[in-house]
Amino acid sequence: MERLFKPLQQPISLASATISQVATNTLWSLALCLTLCSIQYAQAESTGRIVKWKDEKGVTHYGDSIPTQYINRENSLINRQGITVKHNKPAPTQDNTDALAKIEQAKSEQSKKDKALLGAFTNANEIDLALERNIQLDKIALENLQQEKANHQKSIDTKKAMVASFQKRKKEIPSELKADIADEQAQIESLDEKIAARNTAIGATRKRFEEDKKRYLLLKSQHSKETP
Repeated sequence: MERLFKPLQQPISLASATISQVATNTLWSLALCLTLCSIQYAQAESTGRIVKWKDEKGVTHYGDSIPTQYINRENSLINRQGITVKHNKPAPTQDNTDALAKIEQAKSEQSKKDKALLGAFTNANEIDLALERNIQLDKIALENLQQEKANHQKSIDTKKAMVASFQKRKKEIPSELKADIADEQAQIESLDEKIAARNTAIGATRKRFEEDKKRYLLLKSQHSKETP
């Protein structure tokens, strides 16, 4: 039996030595960290000013002053009793300041719009009536454009029928007739663009008033909740 277990004694001894070495190194590392923190705290305490901050890795440090590269990071001022007497947040950057200024400006503009909206209407139905008044002229102009297009289309259909008659009799189509048809076609294309523009304008006006109506109803709802 002794011969069987005898070869295992050396590996066990090596494993024990390895574990012991790892444990020793770990303890030394912890002791070093604690020592450094203690030194920093002691140096700070000797000056009567203790500042706590964290570096970019999240490690906490103590000292009587903050290194230059960490000035804009969050930090705390601690008294001798270990009580935090002041907590400093990171100083706002120019980008943050500009962003906050834009947010405040947007809030101010929205507040003015809300005030004007509530002052202009007493109920939501008035917004619908205002919408119809605003698009009335566009609708009239649209109807006129569509009628004008229909007239040009009727004229061009008549001229095309004349062309077909000339072709049927195998006669040459007059150049004036060809020019008239081209002119009529150009007029129709121009009218199509104007009709599209009017429809876009009417759609934009409808959207604006619909958004105003939703905002108005929301503001009224909030006001009714706030009012006891």
